[in-house]
Amino acid sequence: MSSPLIPLSSALLRQPLRFMSRPLCLWLCSVFFSLQGHSKPLVVATYAYPDINRQAAVTPLANWLAAQQQQQVTVLVANKPDELVKLAVQGKADLVVPNLVAYLQIQQQTKTMLNFLVPAGQQTQQQAVYTSSVLGKNVTDFQQLQLLLPQGQPLTVFAVWPDSASGGLIATAELKQQLAGQFSKLKFDYVGSHQAVVPALAASEQGLGIVATATLPAQLPKGVREIWRSAELPFGALLCNSQTLPCNKLSQQLSKAPQAEAVLKGLQQGWAEFRQSTQLAPVDEAPYQPLRSLLSTGLAH
Repeated sequence: MSSPLIPLSSALLRQPLRFMSRPLCLWLCSVFFSLQGHSKPLVVATYAYPDINRQAAVTPLANWLAAQQQQQVTVLVANKPDELVKLAVQGKADLVVPNLVAYLQIQQQTKTMLNFLVPAGQQTQQQAVYTSSVLGKNVTDFQQLQLLLPQGQPLTVFAVWPDSASGGLIATAELKQQLAGQFSKLKFDYVGSHQAVVPALAASEQGLGIVATATLPAQLPKGVREIWRSAELPFGALLCNSQTLPCNKLSQQLSKAPQAEAVLKGLQQGWAEFRQSTQLAPVDEAPYQPLRSLLSTGLAH
């Protein structure tokens, strides 16, 4: 994405300088060389998700950053969250829109990616919250599961990704705690999206599913029931590269800017869990601490 000033300044500077007044020439030259000094574009990075245009979702954020920094900005969409983590840790992204696990992993692996802002808003009992569910097909609860596993073949668990919080990591940690030595008898099948979990589970004779609660259909298929639900999870916060951007200044500016509404609407198009959010807010570290501990102990892998 190019700064709107670049085509104008380039076109005018191609004209003979003798036709320009000296003040105009000096102004255009200063604009041109100022922009040329930022020859390497800034990068807003996120990760892909089936049937959702994540590039479009973060474009309002990229547009705001380009205008704020008067610098070219490109959008980079990694194939998976783990690829996004590598980009961020290697310093190849300036603003990052991760999922929750990628957010935690990035901050675990580098100190240069700072908290930026996070979608937030008032939740009510009627509104969807960000939680993870374990579903059972012909499995009623963990107690029954503990009795089933020693008796037969490994049971398949249909999940989103290993590095999805609501579709993998959080419920995997719970299964490890509940099943202890029986956990190794579970076989994980990562289906790539929350929407694919329930159909895959329904087509099996018996198994488990891990999915974001908010994506569940109003009526579950025959034989499928929810057997566990997590506490509310925090959203993965946006991250800022402190080596390339004045992160604190920019986060304060965006939180108060008129463009914040457009940025939030874009994010809401890309992430279902953000749809009840009403603002971009500073990051409260407290809700993330238990999850950081979970990652550091390896319980969730």
